[in-house]
Amino acid sequence: MPTKYVEVNGYATYFYYIGKTTLPDIVPDFSRGRAVLLLHGAGSNGHAWHYQYEHLGQHHSPIAPDLPGHGRSSGVEGLPTIEDYAAFTAALIDALKLDSVVVAGHSMGGAIAMQLALQDPRRVSALVLVATAAKFEIPKERIETWRSVAMGRMPQPFDNLGYSPKTIASKPEIIREGWAEQVRTDPRVRWGDLVACSRFDLRDQLGRLDKPTLILAGADDTITPVTEAQSLRSLIPGASLEVVPEAGHRLTTERPDVVNSAIEQFLDGLR
Repeated sequence: MPTKYVEVNGYATYFYYIGKTTLPDIVPDFSRGRAVLLLHGAGSNGHAWHYQYEHLGQHHSPIAPDLPGHGRSSGVEGLPTIEDYAAFTAALIDALKLDSVVVAGHSMGGAIAMQLALQDPRRVSALVLVATAAKFEIPKERIETWRSVAMGRMPQPFDNLGYSPKTIASKPEIIREGWAEQVRTDPRVRWGDLVACSRFDLRDQLGRLDKPTLILAGADDTITPVTEAQSLRSLIPGASLEVVPEAGHRLTTERPDVVNSAIEQFLDGLR
């Protein structure tokens, strides 16, 4: 798949896309189908969406950026708040010369997508919210673990957190893939992202959203349980919810077949 850098608010921002390559200063053509901006989760990077952009690229124009400090984008820290990430995303949409996009976000990326739709609704035509919540319940111990990692006091944890029992038992390669994505971003960035997510709360604002919204949740997600997705559906007017069986928090890699089909059907139904 082609990749490219674009300058956004002083950050050299790396992104994956599907389509023809272009010269360094020329923005690619995103006119095929719907332009779909894929926002990754805390401490992750755009490549985590590869099952989705490879599939959606057959009929649409997916774009998966590495947010500041993540993956191959510049910066040694992430942004301090979800509001800051949303403002950055608006600037990215401008830099890519797009008017509005469908914004799909996983976990923290879903928080950014919702915040952007509230802060700058003209940038967003529709939302796909994956394994996310109106308010994250992040155990303090998890934040402290990554603080210790960031300070060099302990090694990065490589565990099965976020995966379904079925994935753990029969798809170890998916878990190894997740670990490989984890080490692409500095632990300081993941710690900062978790702190930003812990301060995020849109429960009193989501009733103002007026964008077509698809919510996807893993049936076995213990990080953002199905109850959080059900709460989102009740808070966002007209939102639809699909629960993906045999999947946890990483449903985009655990069950890409189901996730891709659901997103494609949602995009096809947009006017």
